Amino acid sequence: MNKRFNLFLIFFVFFVSSCSQEKENTMCLVYESQEEEFSAVQTVGERNLNLDFSSFITTYQTRGEFTGSVGEPAEHEGLDLFNIDKDLSDIPVHTIADGVVVYARVGCPSSTQFSDNTILRECGAGWGNHLVVDHGNNIFSRYGHLRFDGVYKKVGQKVAKDEIIGLMGNSGRSEGRHLHLEIGFYNGTFNSCESSKSFDYVFDPATFGF
Repeated sequence: MNKRFNLFLIFFVFFVSSCSQEKENTMCLVYESQEEEFSAVQTVGERNLNLDFSSFITTYQTRGEFTGSVGEPAEHEGLDLFNIDKDLSDIPVHTIADGVVVYARVGCPSSTQFSDNTILRECGAGWGNHLVVDHGNNIFSRYGHLRFDGVYKKVGQKVAKDEIIGLMGNSGRSEGRHLHLEIGFYNGTFNSCESSKSFDYVFDPATFGF
């Protein structure tokens, strides 16, 4: 009887351990949801980045600049590049540097492409459909407001500088078709199966030539 019970305990402990390990190792290739969540406003940082940056991200006619003071919550956390040419249906978005995709948010709709999005504005914590790329040394880039069918990459995929990773869109908290680019520092791990997450610090993309 004791022998059988001991065998049962060994099997049970092994089963629980295996399940826990499997849960820890779970990776979602995309996080598909229409959830409207909120992430903390990111703090403005300042840093020299040793990265081989691209000279081209996307085509645009107007831009909205990053604003905020170092050490304070950013007023505008990234660079907005607007393409208002209604004759162009697909506007490719390119990566700013080599890296690996660590987060891919999809499932956020948009009411229109060329004026304020009026549906699920906080989907993806306001970034809408977006990708986050890890460039190493805790440096990341985020590509926000991508089109509902415009997220081309999945978690775990390597991307090269200048590679097309998606299409410009108007999802989330957006006032017209544009790319919202963020460059930031995050001292942690992105969980690809959870809601969108803020960086610890964000940097002005114009500092790096964008």
